[in-house]
Amino acid sequence: MPDMTESKALKSRRKRNNSIDLLRGFIMITMALDHASAMIARVHFTEMWGVSFAGYPSWQWWLTRFLSHICAPGFFFLMGMSIFLFAEKRLSTSWSLRQIHQYFLKRGGIIILLMFFLEFPGWGLSMMTKAAGPENPFTMPGMLPEGSFPIPTSVLYGLGACMMIGGFLWRLKGWQLLLITFLSFVLSAWYISNSDVGEMFNPFEHFFLVPGMSPYALVLYPVVPWLGITTFGIFWGKLLTKIPEHFYKISLLCGLIFISLFLMIRWMDAGNFEIADNDSFIGFFTLVKYPPSVAFALITCGINLILLVLFGLLSRKSWVRPVRVFGQTAMFFYLTHLYLYAIMSIAFPEGSGIERMYLLWFCGLIVLYFICDKFLQFKKGKPADSVWRMI
Repeated sequence: MPDMTESKALKSRRKRNNSIDLLRGFIMITMALDHASAMIARVHFTEMWGVSFAGYPSWQWWLTRFLSHICAPGFFFLMGMSIFLFAEKRLSTSWSLRQIHQYFLKRGGIIILLMFFLEFPGWGLSMMTKAAGPENPFTMPGMLPEGSFPIPTSVLYGLGACMMIGGFLWRLKGWQLLLITFLSFVLSAWYISNSDVGEMFNPFEHFFLVPGMSPYALVLYPVVPWLGITTFGIFWGKLLTKIPEHFYKISLLCGLIFISLFLMIRWMDAGNFEIADNDSFIGFFTLVKYPPSVAFALITCGINLILLVLFGLLSRKSWVRPVRVFGQTAMFFYLTHLYLYAIMSIAFPEGSGIERMYLLWFCGLIVLYFICDKFLQFKKGKPADSVWRMI
């Protein structure tokens, strides 16, 4: 009887880990589509608070961008889940709390360093191959005096910073984690509603609260609003360990509730920093991502929860292995795909068009699968605290 119990527990744990890896891998695939659009087709969108948004040139481009909206919230949500599950597992072995805290500080710092030394050169390679033409100014909140050079950041800054903070929050009670999630969105919305889009923000405001660009900082992913999605993920990881038998049912129900709430507040024309009225189908689903509006967070987190359930059902299917490999090598995939698509972009200085971009995106995924699979085998041979395990 004990052997049967252990076997069932092992199967449950494998299904849990597989569903998380599969969702993360699916997010990586979708993110790659958005970046192929930026690099190969030379078409990208930035839905910012407070500034005018030109809109999407066609429903195909809107759909391409909308699909990618699940990515950033999915990154932070799954990172929160992984923080809790990793810490609980290590705490049950020989690791101390101090070692766990140090691990997350170290890993978060490495993520930020990778942003400067490996991510930015990849984006730079793509920009160098772009054909010269009329400038399309990148409109952002804040004020950038002539001659100033802000410190640029990307999603890796937000992930690294939230990981370092989340490494100290995972032991909080469930209600405390949800309170942080709630307060993060309240504080972000309140601060922005009391800010002038054209004012000169100080670096602290950009790095922690307000996306935008001012003399010393260019930030798309400030800590506070994205920390809220991270703590929600930590809460969900805690929920998974407490009631594993009901976890997927609750995830499905919560996902449907989130999407219903999104439909309700968008119908009321609320919760979106007024970037677009809901007077058309595309307008209804044009959402502020920087920072994540309540509407954006509800629908993207809702979709991610439903996808988590779906991948739980598919977790034992052999044909989803490539998706799992991408999920198990997420950071390596992220850095590698930038250079791969940047190299492809050399052939399209003026953009490829959407059809060819989709084809090249898919071809890139095939190449990435073989590269990531080799790296996964290499990584598995390293000890748990190895730097290679953090990539």
